[in-house]
Amino acid sequence: MSAVRFAVAGLKHFHILTFVNGMRALPDAQFVGFYDDDPKLRDQYSQEFGVPAFASVGELVEATEPEVVGVAVENSKKGAVICELAERGCHVLVDKPLVTSFADLDDVETAHVKTGKQIGLMLMERYNGPTRAVRELLQSGKLGRMVNFTGLAPHKLKPAGRPKWMFDADLYGGVLNDLCIHNIDLSRWMWDEEPVAVTAAEGCLRFTQYDRFTDHAEVFLEFADSSTAMLRADWLTPEGFPAHGDGRQFFECTEGTIEILAAPDIHRLGEGTIHYDAWDAERTQLAPAPPEKSAFADFVALCRGTQQAELFPSDGFRSTRITLYAREAARTGTKIDLRDKL
Repeated sequence: MSAVRFAVAGLKHFHILTFVNGMRALPDAQFVGFYDDDPKLRDQYSQEFGVPAFASVGELVEATEPEVVGVAVENSKKGAVICELAERGCHVLVDKPLVTSFADLDDVETAHVKTGKQIGLMLMERYNGPTRAVRELLQSGKLGRMVNFTGLAPHKLKPAGRPKWMFDADLYGGVLNDLCIHNIDLSRWMWDEEPVAVTAAEGCLRFTQYDRFTDHAEVFLEFADSSTAMLRADWLTPEGFPAHGDGRQFFECTEGTIEILAAPDIHRLGEGTIHYDAWDAERTQLAPAPPEKSAFADFVALCRGTQQAELFPSDGFRSTRITLYAREAARTGTKIDLRDKL
């Protein structure tokens, strides 16, 4: 693989550092610059990164000519930035969530088709060794059919260390859209099919001092054969808890059950305990199944024309659309039939 020139548009969430580190780990990758509209962040990170900082997306692209740009502006501003970058000739990899509205999602999908540029979403569970081990066993037939997936994703909020925009509901877009998308995408990947209906709940019971902020969300997906996924995400991990979040994933199948315990932290992908209880055998521990390529190597290969990838733009678009419908189901208190919407 020839050297890839990469840049960053927006430093509004620390997840963008995962993008930077992942891209820098590629052979001969060149970090050429970054954009942020905050002068303080530009000063801080120009020194930390050792690359030039720019005050607009246009200036960044014109001066540095990046092939791939990672995006982490405020959530509701992502759609416009993604479209601008694609129209300027860049492939784009985005920290979740992709967007916060159906209109922005439609614009992003249109930009992808119109420009031919790859627009990816950092849905890292597909590259997570423990969840990959479950999928391999499921595809082998040893687990039988999926009956239920329960995904628990608690997180610490620690408001004092969060940027102010996260407490602006119009900029943030809610906890369901932000945190539930990982397990929504994981559900699609495990089933290898789309859910047919969604119901959900979203609200705020702890951090009520923030107007229209949501601190917990629950999503219920139904599949055509009566199997289901129950997904929960929240900002309710106590500040004194020894990790950022005690994530759990339960896979109940017709021939056995698997539980993944995120360890030591929900952010430590690739690690964790995998309990496997076959239908008629003693409990065993599964080893993680690490991917052949990182998410970032996979995305660059996609940009360079490969026809094989673990995650395509269509996956990010589809998982985002389901997530937005889940949020709509929570808002309206209704079940939404997805069969004619995906």
